[in-house]
Amino acid sequence: MIKSREIQIEQKPSTDRQRPKIITWKGIPMVRNHSFLATVQEIVDFNSEIDVCRVGIVGDMHSGKTTLAEAIAHAVHKKAKIPYTVRIFNKEDLLNFRETIHALTPANYVLIFDDVSFLGADANKKTIEMIKQAITQIRHLEGGTNVKILSIQNYHYTLGLDKYLREADFRYFTTVGSSEKENMEKILGHQFNNLVKQFKSLRHQGVTTGIFALRVGPKETFTYKFRNPWIPVLFFNEQKPRLIVTPTRHFMDQICSICSSAQGHASEISIKQFIIETEHKFSPHLVKLVIKQALKENGLNTYGREFTRARRYLDRALETKVISLEELATHYNMTITNTNLRKKLDGILAT
Repeated sequence: MIKSREIQIEQKPSTDRQRPKIITWKGIPMVRNHSFLATVQEIVDFNSEIDVCRVGIVGDMHSGKTTLAEAIAHAVHKKAKIPYTVRIFNKEDLLNFRETIHALTPANYVLIFDDVSFLGADANKKTIEMIKQAITQIRHLEGGTNVKILSIQNYHYTLGLDKYLREADFRYFTTVGSSEKENMEKILGHQFNNLVKQFKSLRHQGVTTGIFALRVGPKETFTYKFRNPWIPVLFFNEQKPRLIVTPTRHFMDQICSICSSAQGHASEISIKQFIIETEHKFSPHLVKLVIKQALKENGLNTYGREFTRARRYLDRALETKVISLEELATHYNMTITNTNLRKKLDGILAT
């Protein structure tokens, strides 16, 4: 679960009102006014009232747009009171958007269209008009009732897309190019030019030094480590822009079954059917144990607290080199297992 904890700052009463609240997220301090989750809550609240909500993420290549889109999607389905399914679509999915939509089953969706900048050059007028029509009708999925849709579109250039396609209820900017000053003024208003300059400076500072510092008071700054896990982002809710810091989806939750199946369409096979067939070949306890071990080998620990404590205790004991792992294995009569896979990948995996 996504949680944060407030830290009380020791200070004199006369300056207390001038200082921001510092919170921690998974033990890492941050300024509450820079909250990424607060922006997601705005989106969740908006989508609860409006059936189709559109979010634009604007920035240069490799500036974190895809990572940010995945983080938004994850936070949305964790925070929302209704269930959401997450899907990530590529260029081919967007060019065949009508077929893409028809392939979806009725549900509330967070749809991520990763890098739609190509539409300005690769898509003809007919394709763009078809996409417009599909977006308009997206909430009326065949076979179901009206659903909630959150559409996230990533692109490089603020005014580079068709006007209809680049419209958004919320925008996140991961970078602001040097040639984008006029575009930003059209979107945000010239009164926020200083904020845009500050954001550009923060981004450059993070890339070149590995840290970036945001002003939190008349004479105070708060320093973040760039990409560890934060990056500076400019958020705009069609009313006022503000600076925030955003983490990755994996920082929030290393394991998420909803997000892990988001790439492209739904899985080609039924996971439930695969589990049924696998547990028929092996015991349910053994299947779960094997999955836990596979996750551990990929750096994701799902073992219980006592198991984890015992393993850490053993690791520290072995580091002393007073005892060896081989001696412990001998004591418990453990032997190396040599075996072959005798179970065939049949059933649903053979279809």
